[in-house]
Amino acid sequence: MSNQLSLILSILSMLLFVAYYHWYGWNFITISLPIISLTCLAGIGLNYKGYTSISRLWVCLFVPIVTLSLSIYAKIIYFSSQQELDYFTFRFIMLSSCVFPFVLFTLQEKKMLFASAFIEFSLLILYDPLHSFFGVGYHQNDYSFLSTSTYYFTNIVILITYAILVGTLIFLKTLSEKNEKHNLVLIDKLNNANDELVEKNAEIEAQSMELLAQSEVLNSNQQKLLAAYAEIENHKNQLYKENKNLAAELIEKNTNLTETNAELIKHNNELRQFSFTVSHNLRGPVASLLGLSALLDISKYSIEDQVVLKHVKNSVTHLDSIIHDLSKIIDIRHDIFRIRQKIELTKELKEIERLFRKEIEDYNIKITHDFENCPEIYSVKPMLHSIFYNLISNSIKYRSFERQPEISITSQMGSEHIIIKVKDNGMGIDLAKHKDDLFKLYKRFNLHTEGKGLGLYLVKLQCESLGGRIEVKSEINKYTSFIIYLPKPENIQMQILLNEPFAKIFFDAHRNTTGVIWTGAITSEQYRAVFKKCMEFLRFYNTPNWLSDITNQGPVAPEDQQWLFGTIIPAAAKMGLKRIGAIKPSAKNSVLIEYVNGIRAAIANFGITQQFFDSFEEAVHWLDEENIKASTKK
Repeated sequence: MSNQLSLILSILSMLLFVAYYHWYGWNFITISLPIISLTCLAGIGLNYKGYTSISRLWVCLFVPIVTLSLSIYAKIIYFSSQQELDYFTFRFIMLSSCVFPFVLFTLQEKKMLFASAFIEFSLLILYDPLHSFFGVGYHQNDYSFLSTSTYYFTNIVILITYAILVGTLIFLKTLSEKNEKHNLVLIDKLNNANDELVEKNAEIEAQSMELLAQSEVLNSNQQKLLAAYAEIENHKNQLYKENKNLAAELIEKNTNLTETNAELIKHNNELRQFSFTVSHNLRGPVASLLGLSALLDISKYSIEDQVVLKHVKNSVTHLDSIIHDLSKIIDIRHDIFRIRQKIELTKELKEIERLFRKEIEDYNIKITHDFENCPEIYSVKPMLHSIFYNLISNSIKYRSFERQPEISITSQMGSEHIIIKVKDNGMGIDLAKHKDDLFKLYKRFNLHTEGKGLGLYLVKLQCESLGGRIEVKSEINKYTSFIIYLPKPENIQMQILLNEPFAKIFFDAHRNTTGVIWTGAITSEQYRAVFKKCMEFLRFYNTPNWLSDITNQGPVAPEDQQWLFGTIIPAAAKMGLKRIGAIKPSAKNSVLIEYVNGIRAAIANFGITQQFFDSFEEAVHWLDEENIKASTKK
């Protein structure tokens, strides 16, 4: 790794030399960069000679020391022509090099790790004092435009960024090395178990050979038959005991491996949560920079200073946007609540057209569709909406200026998939050149319009999250066609939301119905937990129908009944509940009768229709009829 970093630093120095020469011509820094590039390779030579620790220390300290030296020396030589940005650029290079000790040294190498980290941190802290010592401090010139407090506040932001980087690396380093040690222990245990099995197999083979030899003796000596038979029986018993012990050991090993696997899954989830937390915590420093830039009155500065300030503000704004986009991607990757619901494609397309109404009118865009073969599908509505939105947005952005833009959307039912095609007559994509990068993050292929290259990445991610895939066909200046394959969902009439011994919550996408099947006696906590789970689902999907099978529910305490009547039913009515179908037992139980009458009285005030049935099939048939009536009224 030290060799690779040395080579990377050398290459980056040469690239910086080319860029510096292009912008500033020959000067001290331009001449020094090739020398620095060659010096970076010293780490490879030290490794070759066997000085690995010195090589890693060299890589860690070379960049900050040389960068600080160049910064001071360049300002001494060109102090009169320095710019404010020169006091930030060198510091950012030093900040980035602070990660090297935590990459190159393990936590067991504490002296080397913390020594190099302390030196780098000290150099970063002493950046301004050293410049002032050599007479080239920021406020020792005549062109500084930031106040002392504002300028030194940037040091606080840099220290916060340093703390986040170092804290993140220490956490990941600790967790990674802990897992490595744990894996080594597991490997040692498995090797020991294998060695024991080999030894016992050898013993078994030796015993088998001994039995064969004894069989030959028995064949030649009839008188020893009984003694040999007894000895064979004895060996059989020993083998049985050993096999039994081996089986018990294997069960124990499997149990240990299962527990270890569960622990690894837990650590993986913790790492995912940590990544999510870091992406959000980075917004603090960025928000501070945005706030500082907003406080500056750009009009008070010269035109050149205004350009620099605008660049700084745009860069911070772009960084904030990137953090926001990455948060969206993390949210999508960790979405596990995937309930399929009925989606009318025509209605969904009209909603997208409404969002793009201005662009459609301004650019005279013609959008056609053919959903006759497959007018509706069962899928995750927000994801399908996002897929349509991003593909149509792409077609609008990359339309052809030589002809009227046209976008066509079709759907058809395949043998295993639902196939949706979005085709336009726009600029097209050079698939021979960009096919492998087409759906990668932040990749763009036409630069005439603004964009971040996120749309197609999200479309592919969402298609795969739905269990499908996406393909593309295109010709330059002719057309682009995206073909989406979504698997046909199974069992849409009984999608399980909760499955416990006492109750099962399901969603019937065909009838837009949420339901509960009670399967045993319940406690107060279980009763309330089931309804709270149902309310979470109603809050997102606003299903108008409710189906409840209370045949095997058992008694419900009076206080729980009052909680249902006074809290759950009013909230459900606000969320769009229109009708309730219930399957109840025919027994004349006074508690059940009171419970049923209480439900009737509670829903009477909210305009909810309710019917009781003797079977599940009767209740489903009634809901079908009510749905047809409601559809006819619309």
